[in-house]
Amino acid sequence: MAIKVKHFSGPRIYGHVVRPEQAVRAGVLILPTIFGVNEFAKGYSEVLAEAGLAAVVWDINSGQPLVTDYQECIRRARTLTDGAVAQMVGTWMEVMTAELGLESIGLLGFCIGGRFALLSAAADKRVRACAVAYPSIEDPRLANQERDALGLAPTIDCPVLVLQPGSDHVTKATTYERLNRSLFGRGAPTVLQYYPEAEHGFMHREQPDANRMATRMASPQLVAFLTANLN
Repeated sequence: MAIKVKHFSGPRIYGHVVRPEQAVRAGVLILPTIFGVNEFAKGYSEVLAEAGLAAVVWDINSGQPLVTDYQECIRRARTLTDGAVAQMVGTWMEVMTAELGLESIGLLGFCIGGRFALLSAAADKRVRACAVAYPSIEDPRLANQERDALGLAPTIDCPVLVLQPGSDHVTKATTYERLNRSLFGRGAPTVLQYYPEAEHGFMHREQPDANRMATRMASPQLVAFLTANLN
């Protein structure tokens, strides 16, 4: 399928947009890892576009140069407040609706973006589906995290998909238990995929083999979840 690519570099919005050549009415806002609009994030936007969805990757760094140094990415991430992120995500939702002409929008979050996706789905009832891969939910919350993702999870009205690795050095097993229990208590559908030997970040880390195998299973189901709920 032919696709169109456009990059937005401010001052109002920052991000990367990939769309099928033909007009579509459904799309996904990707909330990426701390590494921002890197090759993995852009590549996954193309996967979604090939499946017939418009895909926007929000630039978590708001136009700052892309870096690969882990500690610098952590430093940048800890300057983001939940309120500021909510405003940026809300602006992208408006742009996707008013300017890109999308009528059905879902969220896809990886790592830190997974936590932001849960918060955004709870706050914005326009969200039609929310998928989170190994969401980074620190417990207790960090100083810049004023909103409680676990506490707000039960208020999410749309279907939710959670990709949970068994070896997650960021989100504790007990935190996943609380999250999943909250999501299962809702009236909306919840899908949980558990990969016992996979690691945090397994979809963008090919080693060990368990990560690659988990991605091979998870990715097609992730795309199917979004297309089923948005089209």
